[in-house]
Amino acid sequence: MRETRIARRYAKALFDFAEEQNILERVMDDMSLVLQVCKTSRDFTLVLISPIIKFDKKLLIVSKLFEKHLHKVTFSYLQIIIRKKRERYIPDIAKQYIREFKRYKGISTIELKTAYVADDEIKQKILMLLKRFTDDEIELIEKVDKDLIGGFVLNFDDKQFDSSILMQLQQLKRNFDINIYRKGI
Repeated sequence: MRETRIARRYAKALFDFAEEQNILERVMDDMSLVLQVCKTSRDFTLVLISPIIKFDKKLLIVSKLFEKHLHKVTFSYLQIIIRKKRERYIPDIAKQYIREFKRYKGISTIELKTAYVADDEIKQKILMLLKRFTDDEIELIEKVDKDLIGGFVLNFDDKQFDSSILMQLQQLKRNFDINIYRKGI
């Protein structure tokens, strides 16, 4: 919880400065790139969280990776984060910045998890239903999870609607585990 609060504050500070400088979209692209590198490169993430690696080495690594690709504000911001020994929060700060940007732009991210790739007709029906609950623009993220067997799981804001066969089987198992009859009575 503390990490999220710290990341949220740093992301909010960057967001406010980017808004003041009128570079919100550019910083959004930069933070998306930073988050993508963190997600795809476990080695980079381990360097960030390592207490053994000195901050000057971390600065050098970040410079080699990002200096040519990031806006000077974003790059300077990352350098400040590293100098303040908060580099372990960089992936979370990037996530929080992206959330803040989407909230500002009125974009809701919806995750649709299905057992198989959903066809366009089903996606359109789900989008129409979700439009009843929000006026925001909807960004649909699709994931395939064969373990669901069938049905779907929908994550919207902090809510989850689970209509998967896997969930129904789990509920059935729990119901069978509860024995309302006692043996020997």
